[in-house]
Amino acid sequence: MYYPSTYPQKYDQLLKDLFLFLIKNSPKGRKKLMSLIRGFIDEKKENFFPKLWQIYFVYLRYFKNKIKVDKDFLNLLRVVKIRSLSGIVPLSVFTSPKNSCPYNCVYCAFNSDAPKSYFSDEAAVQRAKRANFDPFLQVQDRLIQFYLSGHPIDKVELIIQGGTFSFYDKKYREWFVKRVFDGLNTDFEKLIIEGKTEFKEAKNLEEAKKENEKAKSRMVGLTIETRPDWINKDEVLFLRYLGVTRVELGVQSVDNEILRIVRRGHTIDKVFEATKLLKDTGFKVTYHLMPGLPGSNFEKDFQNLRQVFEDERLKPDNIKFYPTQVVKNSLLADWYQKGIFKPIDEKYLLDLTLKFKKEIVKPWFRINRLVRDLTKNDLVVETFPSNFRQHLEEKLKEEGIRCLCIRCREIRSKKIKLPIKLNVINYKASDGEEFFLEFVDQDYQLLGYLRLRIPSYVLKNESFFIKDLEGCALIREVHVLGFATPLSKKGKVQHQGFGKKLIDEAITIAKKFNLSKIAVISSVGTREYYRNLGFKKVVEGEYLVKYIW
Repeated sequence: MYYPSTYPQKYDQLLKDLFLFLIKNSPKGRKKLMSLIRGFIDEKKENFFPKLWQIYFVYLRYFKNKIKVDKDFLNLLRVVKIRSLSGIVPLSVFTSPKNSCPYNCVYCAFNSDAPKSYFSDEAAVQRAKRANFDPFLQVQDRLIQFYLSGHPIDKVELIIQGGTFSFYDKKYREWFVKRVFDGLNTDFEKLIIEGKTEFKEAKNLEEAKKENEKAKSRMVGLTIETRPDWINKDEVLFLRYLGVTRVELGVQSVDNEILRIVRRGHTIDKVFEATKLLKDTGFKVTYHLMPGLPGSNFEKDFQNLRQVFEDERLKPDNIKFYPTQVVKNSLLADWYQKGIFKPIDEKYLLDLTLKFKKEIVKPWFRINRLVRDLTKNDLVVETFPSNFRQHLEEKLKEEGIRCLCIRCREIRSKKIKLPIKLNVINYKASDGEEFFLEFVDQDYQLLGYLRLRIPSYVLKNESFFIKDLEGCALIREVHVLGFATPLSKKGKVQHQGFGKKLIDEAITIAKKFNLSKIAVISSVGTREYYRNLGFKKVVEGEYLVKYIW
């Protein structure tokens, strides 16, 4: 009989009794609900306080379709949080710690019980450890937690974390991704209500992907983390075979001297090459950047950031800040203890980020992360708090600075202020033409966007190793924002036709370049959507193509 891994089975009867007590007393509002729960638990004198999702689970497992329950009461139990306000549910899974990365960068920790650069006490790693790093169990448990907390789980954007993904054996990577899809293809509602643990497992990755095209939880994006020097044509084709649509590159710095000092093992040229190849094959590109590395200073860090977004050989779609921290079991910890290295503090990071947001940030990229959430147990010295973003937002408001990045402009749960306008932002990157199409409201809040690329080989009329993409415009991303809305329903922003309008405009732009076809780097779970819009042909690399003349 299946139970979520963190469900307290020994309190099963207590939770059932609590549920019946609550519906009998019909609490109005979250405050009254919590007061009733506290009173009930105090009377039972148990050293336990339930989470709302546990009570909701009890309803689904034991009482759904058996007793009549007020919908308003059930909504009180479903804690809808910010996680699904960008239109999808993000889910991370971790690969095995074994052979996770062969390199020895000075800032990276050496731990045997977590993949390279991660720690066993990080929440996501702890979830992976409970599942013995089995991707199927990681996906299953996490999606059930989301479902029980009130998040729609039909559109899942998944990231595979842990070391250098490209370094793992191909057979392991294929097995891992197949197990991810098997997890997504589970009927979660049936699993929760009936508790049956017999699952249909696909024969191979192809079968698992095919099933996911119409599954209840569809993969709408698959991201992996790797190094720039592991990206080549063979790797790109293998990633597409797996269904990958976004690649996060460990760039860290664009200064060759700093890369040498931290023993990164490659130069900036590898970043240029990887970025161009990934964009020309339709991938979304995220950079990991590390302000405060040995050999850097405030001015160098700021100029590095300026180069990332002004050098046409770079210009990622997203960035993650991982400000340098001195972690245990790293060479940098030795340097710190010997007085060779001094870490940056909160003021340094605050000043740098404010200057970055004020002077550099463009509307076409997203700042996904500003600091890494490490515990005091992982650090040799704590130099800035994990709630740094909150401090930054206060400072931005104080100084009247509005960040224009995608994350800061997303509509989320805010009210749309009419009229809605379509903007087209054109910029050059990696020898190609990029078009960022965005729907915004009167306050420049972002409702949806599309990334269109006219690849370098198309502009130069050159041959390409993926023949079907020659003479083809590439849609690298389509994302409609707002609260994640189930596929069968219309939301305030989602499923209102914004995606189709963006694609129509992308086709209009492609025609201006006299191109006869347009391709999309479709994730497995969005193939049905694109087929319905005329992208019928599947070509090498599993791109979907539409002829536009």
